[in-house]
Amino acid sequence: MAHIDRRTFLGAGSAALAAGALAGCGSDGGGESGDSNSLRVAWYGGQPAHEGVEAALNAYTSDNADISLATEKAAFGDYWDKLATQVAGGQGPDVLRMSMSYFAEYADRGALLDLSEYAGSTITTSSLDPDVATSGEISDGLYGIGQSSITHATFRNPQLVDEYGLELPAEWSWDDFVEFCQEFSDAAGPGKYGTTDAGGNFQIFEVWARQHGTELFDESGLVVTADIVEEWLVMWQSLREAGAAPTSDITAESTGFETSQLAQLGAAIEFGWVQQVAFYQPVVPDHPLEVFAVPGLTAGSLEGQFLKALDFWCVTSETANADGAAELIEFLLSDERAVSSIGLTLGVPPSSVSRDLLGLGTDTAEGRAIAYVDAIAGSTGPSPQPWPTGYGELQATAFPSLNEDVGFGDATPAEAAARFIDDAARALGS
Repeated sequence: MAHIDRRTFLGAGSAALAAGALAGCGSDGGGESGDSNSLRVAWYGGQPAHEGVEAALNAYTSDNADISLATEKAAFGDYWDKLATQVAGGQGPDVLRMSMSYFAEYADRGALLDLSEYAGSTITTSSLDPDVATSGEISDGLYGIGQSSITHATFRNPQLVDEYGLELPAEWSWDDFVEFCQEFSDAAGPGKYGTTDAGGNFQIFEVWARQHGTELFDESGLVVTADIVEEWLVMWQSLREAGAAPTSDITAESTGFETSQLAQLGAAIEFGWVQQVAFYQPVVPDHPLEVFAVPGLTAGSLEGQFLKALDFWCVTSETANADGAAELIEFLLSDERAVSSIGLTLGVPPSSVSRDLLGLGTDTAEGRAIAYVDAIAGSTGPSPQPWPTGYGELQATAFPSLNEDVGFGDATPAEAAARFIDDAARALGS
């Protein structure tokens, strides 16, 4: 068949998808027909995630010798085009890892099975963190089971800071953050920065927007305004111009954890999802990284942050073995061997029970990530609604390009912010 990329799939419409699903299996997805002894499982991630999930699946098949598992894995960027092709042709994997970035798009197209009948029975959901348990709900259905409890964080290098006779703030506002970054860069000299450039990070910008009194989206589309986008871009441009954050050409060379300025000991602070500290720490083994809150409008405020599932285990609607798929999801979330094998490679485990199973202390990066999640639980703001169809494009390309254009001098913050409103309307179809 002709290649169908992610964009083609997401623009194809529900009718085309439904036709593909019917052609693929001729089943209502309820597990009443087809091979009940086989499942296809697909996920994305790096090598640690692949090794962790494969070990968990091996444990499952050791307990269930009559079950045959076929696995498909890929890096995040390569995963989506293949999945779109499979799903549009009615050949999606039975169990798949799904990102919140595309979750609503696949659910809205009818590609995901409603798991409501399995929640609380086959799949234990009562022990999940409350915000995680509801993260997979869209309209009146449950289309994903959260596989992690995730929140935003900064990763700070206290040892590097101490080498220049400085201390990191015990609590901080954005003003405190800017002041520290300037102090560090002044003390450390050229080529050393207080922070990496997070101006193109749409997910950290969401925290900023919520701190400024608005969500990014509501049921009708984008609600954040251009002035809030502009203020964000101005702050990061000011940091670059002051030498407190790297220039855009340097940031463009940072294509992964190993090449980040944090990993190169060129910056004292990095922003990301909490579990990513486990990927940064091995690159700087002699500099223990601190997991800390995102700056607030006032020091110590967590009102813009939230705790929820970012990724899900889902079942495709055309599966011929929904019962078996649900049983496998339960195993991946609850079995001690699976929890131990996966660790934090898919995010911080989504329940205190599974986090306790790991038994990790704060002498490890993983343990510090878990301690951070436990510490802020109940103190953050409410979770936003599921990110809408079109979010993935905004997060991956549209928003980062704003910061790049400002950094390279191709647009002013005001021009870039105005363009984003137009880009968002197009991506969201509003």
